[in-house]
Amino acid sequence: MKNKLYIVFLVIIIGALIFASQQKYDLQSDIPESGEMRGIEEEETSPLIAPFYPTFKTVSQVVTWEDKLKYLYTIDKTAYVGYNLLDIDDYVKQDLSTDLTGRNPKILIFHTHSQEDFIDSRDKVVDDTVVGLGNLLGTILVNKYHVPVLHDVGTYDLVKGKIQRDGSYERMTESVSRILGDYPSIEITIDLHRDGVPENVHLVKDTNGLPTARMMFFNGVTCLNKNGRPELMPELPNPYLRDNLALTLQLQLASNELYPGLMRQIYIKPYRYSLHLTPKSMLVEVGANTNTVQEAKNAMEPLAEILMSVLKATD
Repeated sequence: MKNKLYIVFLVIIIGALIFASQQKYDLQSDIPESGEMRGIEEEETSPLIAPFYPTFKTVSQVVTWEDKLKYLYTIDKTAYVGYNLLDIDDYVKQDLSTDLTGRNPKILIFHTHSQEDFIDSRDKVVDDTVVGLGNLLGTILVNKYHVPVLHDVGTYDLVKGKIQRDGSYERMTESVSRILGDYPSIEITIDLHRDGVPENVHLVKDTNGLPTARMMFFNGVTCLNKNGRPELMPELPNPYLRDNLALTLQLQLASNELYPGLMRQIYIKPYRYSLHLTPKSMLVEVGANTNTVQEAKNAMEPLAEILMSVLKATD
């Protein structure tokens, strides 16, 4: 009898563990055909070792390429990245300053996944989604930095009123390409997202006295890692790949200087995402599903400052 009870108890425990594992997987399972960032957990930092956030001034202190990768990047196991592509020393030296003056828009903000929201977002309240973040970021760039901005509020992850992530990057490309054709003055594109993480992960850091959602720059390299060998993806061409990588690297270094620890490491996956539209295209993850709306909105002032520190040409 005792043996039977033991077996029943063991089966229940195993079933509970399988269920818990499946729940975590389900949270990350809405990955569309073009690839999406989901469930990226923070690496643990030893309490005995202070974190190091390289800046423009200190990145040269990191001697080897491998160590630079360690401090600046998280490379997904599905992506192949070689030294020739990720030429960090060269990217640091590039002048990315841009003339952001004039009346015509210079920056385009859009959202491939416009329905992404936060833990306390109100149902059907657009301002509580990433679109609300785009509104706020645009307002800051216009009012504080006097940069003309266009905000596209197209819903590329909705089909017939239902969320459909598959094909959203393709739908976005068609629409945003038309916008860029109508406004040739646009030099910078910002695809604003929020990440998806397990419920026990809270990406927040006190910044300017406010609880602020941690952010992350995201790159796609259009190259799969097949058992340690590169498999190129010619069906997803990106003529601006190296430009994208230089831009996110410099923005990361600027963020580390202005707000150490606010930016998570640059995340690299295969595929192309929205990074083929202009030489200065970026994809930014603001917090995650476990952040509050206000934590995400608190990140917009620092993000604007980081952007301008690299992109705005000095007078």
